[in-house]
Amino acid sequence: MSYDATGISYLGAHIFDGGRIERYSTTHTDKVIQLYVSGDLYGWAEPDQGVVEFHVSDTDPAVVIFPLAVDRDNSDTDYFLDAFPEAAAHGNKIKIQMPQLMKYGVNDKWKVYRGDAGDASATLLIREQDLYPGGRHASGFGLGPFGYGGFGWDGSNAKGFGYYFGYGEFGFDCDMLEHITDALPPGDYPVKIIVEDEHGNESTAETDTVTLDTYARPASSLAVESYDEASDALELSWTESPDIT
Repeated sequence: MSYDATGISYLGAHIFDGGRIERYSTTHTDKVIQLYVSGDLYGWAEPDQGVVEFHVSDTDPAVVIFPLAVDRDNSDTDYFLDAFPEAAAHGNKIKIQMPQLMKYGVNDKWKVYRGDAGDASATLLIREQDLYPGGRHASGFGLGPFGYGGFGWDGSNAKGFGYYFGYGEFGFDCDMLEHITDALPPGDYPVKIIVEDEHGNESTAETDTVTLDTYARPASSLAVESYDEASDALELSWTESPDIT
């Protein structure tokens, strides 16, 4: 195999203005060490007495870094998708929102589509639901009684004036439909939203392309909670990544 992800240990980083110096030890003294930053090949270095250093410009702790030992003849070859397939599958998520405006009917449906990274259009249906679940509709000014929907613009569980300022009717609030995708690898994703009435008629599609350019933040605060020597049971705790569920 032309690469090896084992035998490389993290020695720490030195922070300085404009970046940091990442240091790794390696048992692969016959290979060069590549560094992948958020899925991109950042560069490679020759080991010096089993140690390599990289000057990384980004100091954000959320940036995910992977070292990889590769044959010298393949130092510029990008192996990320082959060597780290699990990491490549854990990307960020796309949040899609739409306000429940009064122009929509109680029987209308909200339909959300996306494409895969690099697709020209969004053809995969990822969410379909009633625009007003249970037939609930905004009541209108002054009903319900005044003030229940956010300074008089009524609607069950409305957030109140200013929460979604400008999205609702005449600048007042309304509830928001929301969909959050599964974690996705970096790329350009086409997104499409339509509203369909009870007769199957569809509105003009609202389309956009969302760019994901970083990987999910890693778990943090790993700690040993307890260890039972008799059963050799180790209990760990950690804070899950806010980007992966």
